[in-house]
Amino acid sequence: MTIWTPRIQPNSRVKYVGIVEAIEADIKERLLKPGDKLPAQRYIADALNIDLTTVTRAINEAAKRGLVETQPGSGCFVAQTAFSHYNSMRLTAGKKLDLSMNNPPNPAELELEKEIALALSSLNDKHSIPLKQLSYQETAGNPDDRAAGMAWLSDKIPDLQSDLVLIASGAHSALFSILSHLKKVGVKAIAAPDFSYPGLRSIADHLAIEIYGIEMDQDGILPEDLEHLCQKYHVDALYVVPNIDNPTTTTLPKKRRIEIVKIAKQYDLSIIEDDPYYSFLDKPITSFYRLLPENTWHIATLSKCISPALRVAYVVCPDTNEALALAEEMRVSNIMAPPLMTAVASYWIGSGRIVEIISAVKAENIKRQQLVSSIFSENDIWSHPAGPHLWLKLSKGHRALDFTEQAERSGVSVVPSTAFVMARSRIQAVRVSLGVATDYDSLRTGLILLSDLIITSRTRSKSIV
Repeated sequence: MTIWTPRIQPNSRVKYVGIVEAIEADIKERLLKPGDKLPAQRYIADALNIDLTTVTRAINEAAKRGLVETQPGSGCFVAQTAFSHYNSMRLTAGKKLDLSMNNPPNPAELELEKEIALALSSLNDKHSIPLKQLSYQETAGNPDDRAAGMAWLSDKIPDLQSDLVLIASGAHSALFSILSHLKKVGVKAIAAPDFSYPGLRSIADHLAIEIYGIEMDQDGILPEDLEHLCQKYHVDALYVVPNIDNPTTTTLPKKRRIEIVKIAKQYDLSIIEDDPYYSFLDKPITSFYRLLPENTWHIATLSKCISPALRVAYVVCPDTNEALALAEEMRVSNIMAPPLMTAVASYWIGSGRIVEIISAVKAENIKRQQLVSSIFSENDIWSHPAGPHLWLKLSKGHRALDFTEQAERSGVSVVPSTAFVMARSRIQAVRVSLGVATDYDSLRTGLILLSDLIITSRTRSKSIV
């Protein structure tokens, strides 16, 4: 058994962190092994000529990071699971694996850059005539592009009129304009899932709109809790991601959607339906817009199902007057959606290529979710077979921020549930996004590391006092 020589890692910002980092460095280099006993805290304090309280703080922090375990009456030992942080696969050679950004994957066989270039070169056969997309466009989008958007949305919103379709520069821009408009017509408070898109919170704060969180289960928001909020507070609108919710991956069943629409009618709620993942469903579910068109604003972005490079989102308004009002609001914050990217989207829609591209992205999502299923227990995650992310639940007594910090130190970036909380936080979890990783080996290694961290935290909860 190795006897650790107390030391403080050079260049550490404070002494207690220096001790922790020294222990961590020696575990990485295999100078300390699981089960090795650390010297008594007073011995470490004397050896380093520092206060005993500083050493105690260091040992507590090392235990929090999963590096050591304290056994009452026996002392402090290197944790049996410590090596899981620094396994022999050497995750990314000092580079972080990003599982935080919710990008759709870029299937190797798709070559999306070439697809975009091909679409641009095919937009006009007569190269002597300047592309109309090189000029300023109407804020709502030119009629041809709006007609293309109508065609793309016709599967989930049939019999749609192009006058109700506007083109925004991404879903966030659309959401800002919708909320800004609703604020002007009297909306003061909205209800949203307990965990929801962080941009919603920032926009609502900017506009001084109150947000109330709706409790959720594995099928999404609970209608009875929405009704409770409507009875207790003056709620004017509902924000919801109905399919493969970001971040929780939940998909609202049709029966629950009907119950929510009934509540919306009773309390005259406007519904903001943010629906980027509809195309990944095997069995489409009736949209809120079809169930309650007179009260619903529908947003469908291409950023989440194809690429964030396409800052194109289609907004369907409740009626033509609302469409005109929203166009005025959009003009204030964003003159127009990017014309060339909108033209690419219209070309793909017209040629049918958009279906093939989204199908390739969906197939890639499925492969990555199958990898997830081979590593995690169903009890640990919420996921969708074709979703681009998963919701990793943490056991009772463990904090999402701590887990995220541990993952970051081990080379993997994820997002804690605290980043998504709207009004309260009763669940500790992290969102793990699968799209940024460019190869399966690094993705597999990162997922295994996260799985090991879950096991580590459970083991530690039994041994730490």
